[in-house]
Amino acid sequence: MHVLLVTAADDGDADREPWTPLAAAWTEAAPRCVVEPMVLPPGPVAATAPPGEAPAPGVFVPTTSLGLTSVTPPPPPPEVRLLQDRVAHADLVVVHTPVLDGSALRAGPVHRAAEAAAPYAVPVVVLAGRDETTRRELSGAGVAGAHEIGEPPSGEAVGRVARTWAPAWAAPEE
Repeated sequence: MHVLLVTAADDGDADREPWTPLAAAWTEAAPRCVVEPMVLPPGPVAATAPPGEAPAPGVFVPTTSLGLTSVTPPPPPPEVRLLQDRVAHADLVVVHTPVLDGSALRAGPVHRAAEAAAPYAVPVVVLAGRDETTRRELSGAGVAGAHEIGEPPSGEAVGRVARTWAPAWAAPEE
């Protein structure tokens, strides 16, 4: 079973790999799973202006008066394209976020992972330090399940989630 483990980059410590304890706990509980980590920027990627300059204002283009019927949207950022490619080969997408609330479902790694997984019907599971959502919100966002694992993440809680979502053959031999 191929698990894509998505975490947000930690702005405070660039050398820290936030996925390491999560991947270790998952692999210990389900050793036959291949856990592939992926770190995304913590929030939506916004275009920035060069230092000292104001951002460029938006431009209104009347497409129908130019004979156009639609405008091609800009390509997704590189990390979103990479996420889409990796999700296509995963059996399960696991996203870690400190707090799962309505804003996390609309922007950031949880939203991007659910959006990337939808075309491939890959389930998305969220490991949250604290979960403030309802089942309806999760379902509407394309999230199959959310599990509170505490902050800092509890290895025991991550192992329990791994055993829940991994097939029986992925469990350790007794």
